[in-house]
Amino acid sequence: MQGKLNSRLSNKLFFAVMGTALLMGLLFSIVQIMLDARQAQQRLEQEAQQTLTMMRQTATRAALAQDQALARQVVQGLFRNPAVFYAAITLPERPPLASDYRDHQATPFSPLIVSLFGRELSYTLELRGPAAGTGTPAPVLGNLELSLNPAIAADTFIDRSRTVMVVAVTQALLFGTILYLIFQGLIARPMTSLLGSLEEIDPMRPAQNQLDPPRGHEDDELGTWVQKINDLFNAIEKYNSKRRVAEAHVERLSNYDMLTELPNRTMLVRRIEQSIQEATGDQHIFAVLYCALDDFKSVNLLHSYHAGDKLLLTLADRFRADLDPSHTIARVGGDVFAMVIPGLGNDYAAADVAQKVLDCVRRPFRLDNHNINLSATIGITIYPHDAATADQLLKNAENVMQLAKSQGGNHYQFYVANVDQRIRQTKVLEKQLATAAADEQLQLMFQPQIDLETGEVRGAEALVRWQHPEHGMISPVEFIPLAERTGAIVAIGEWVLRNACHALRRWLEAGFSRLTISVNVSAIQLHQSDFVYTVQRVVQESGIPPQHLMLEITETAVMDNVDAAIRILKQMKEIGVQLAVDDFGTGYSSLSYLKKMPMDEIKIDRAFVQDMLEDPDNGTIVDAVVQLGHSLGLAVIAEGTETLDQIRYLQECACDAAQGYYYSRPVNEDAFVTFISQQRAQIKSITQRTAQAGNGLLNK
Repeated sequence: MQGKLNSRLSNKLFFAVMGTALLMGLLFSIVQIMLDARQAQQRLEQEAQQTLTMMRQTATRAALAQDQALARQVVQGLFRNPAVFYAAITLPERPPLASDYRDHQATPFSPLIVSLFGRELSYTLELRGPAAGTGTPAPVLGNLELSLNPAIAADTFIDRSRTVMVVAVTQALLFGTILYLIFQGLIARPMTSLLGSLEEIDPMRPAQNQLDPPRGHEDDELGTWVQKINDLFNAIEKYNSKRRVAEAHVERLSNYDMLTELPNRTMLVRRIEQSIQEATGDQHIFAVLYCALDDFKSVNLLHSYHAGDKLLLTLADRFRADLDPSHTIARVGGDVFAMVIPGLGNDYAAADVAQKVLDCVRRPFRLDNHNINLSATIGITIYPHDAATADQLLKNAENVMQLAKSQGGNHYQFYVANVDQRIRQTKVLEKQLATAAADEQLQLMFQPQIDLETGEVRGAEALVRWQHPEHGMISPVEFIPLAERTGAIVAIGEWVLRNACHALRRWLEAGFSRLTISVNVSAIQLHQSDFVYTVQRVVQESGIPPQHLMLEITETAVMDNVDAAIRILKQMKEIGVQLAVDDFGTGYSSLSYLKKMPMDEIKIDRAFVQDMLEDPDNGTIVDAVVQLGHSLGLAVIAEGTETLDQIRYLQECACDAAQGYYYSRPVNEDAFVTFISQQRAQIKSITQRTAQAGNGLLNK
């Protein structure tokens, strides 16, 4: 490459310098030749005039005497000049006295001479006789005519022009050679030297070898240019170093989870695709495990997000330590992990790995001096039985995990063919649920709430039911989660609120003036920007006293965004409605938050009530919640009561109210009104019997 550059640059310099020099030499020589041509023409004219002048006297005598012999002598004398090709002595209105002519002689430079002087040079001299008197002009006897061939006459000019041309070209070549050598020494050779240094530069590490300035050029522009190149190489080296670091960082971001440093979903898909290729060639099977933690949100709410991150890091370390190094472990979501288990002999081996994963999760975590117990749910797909592509394997594993979680979680479940069908049916239900209220498929049921001190019906909880035209009655446990996931819960919640308020108005108008209606509010509803306005509008439209409306809000709904929830709850209190904490004891809310919330009532979750007689711990919790509620000035109601013993225990704890199957299942509006009437009649009858028994004792 060095020789190539040297050849190219030297050739370009040579042709440029020599061509320019020759061009300038030719230009100067042409100018000189043009000047010489003009001088040569002037000399020819002078010589021709001198020749004619020398022959004037003799030619005049011949014309005066009309002596043809003498005239021929004059013409022959003129022809002694080889350049003359025509000469004559002419008389006015008479034939020439004497004339002669010869052909043009061609020379190698005739075209050049013709272009400069023309084909011939003709001159005429008048021949005049003696004057007749003073003041009288001499008569014209005739003309002496002469024509020259410039090619012969300008031989001196040709010789001089040849000399000028040779000298000019020689000078130009000499000057060009000198310039070429100067440029070669100042430019070509230094550039060749620099190229030799450039060939030693590593493009990936340009700053390792510095360019050396050519000898003698350290302090001139070429040396400065070399220095700038070295600076540029240093800058490129720094940029490449930063770029490599950035590329490595981007590579890690695109393929690995930043918290746990496990592969992310992108890398996981590539590993699954690689496993598919290997399994297809070896006729083996492998499994994909999709593992999601159960109720991981409570860790963040109870402790902190930092604690949750530490737990995930600990869990990732457990997976690395307990699982085989050939297994791919990835984090594909906040609390979701996935594993690729290659080289399986049968499905039981995948179950063994899944159980090992569950055991890793179930081991207590020590965070902030607290033991935290967690569980997980795993969906398992097997290649090639359950899917043929990486995306479908992951999707099926995720779907079966969600199905297992909806059935209680804390176990693993394999993908089977009917899982996909059930998921598709769920998707259809989601679409139909969006229009269920408009299609009048929703029904409102009411479960009575009983005052444990008086036995009177103090109100009812409004519960929604979905009467599907094809599938019949669908349980709220099934469609409420769908509604919350799709956002349909907002429209359904407003439908329940409006119909419950209108039912309460009918009860109040029927004379049941002390009844309240309780309506459940989901977390999605609570955080809608227009929720407070919706409640106010429905209360005004229905015409009920706002204090007769009880909105039940779960702890988890409040804990999702405590500050925003407290602000919304205070706005609803300004409307006048009452507020209750639903499912108290399951949402991990702290007492400090409970004190800040403007609540009127606490509802003890049915999970504590149902086992409070068999499990002393649950009984203690129920008693503590009642005491806590009363100390905060809140009423306490227990839900899920099913036996008389439970009612008596709650009465001993001084619980304010209860609801459950012991009193009544959820019923429609007409049945609820009938239930109220019967309860009133029973209480009235008991009161009358008690009064009669008291009067009898007094009479005795």
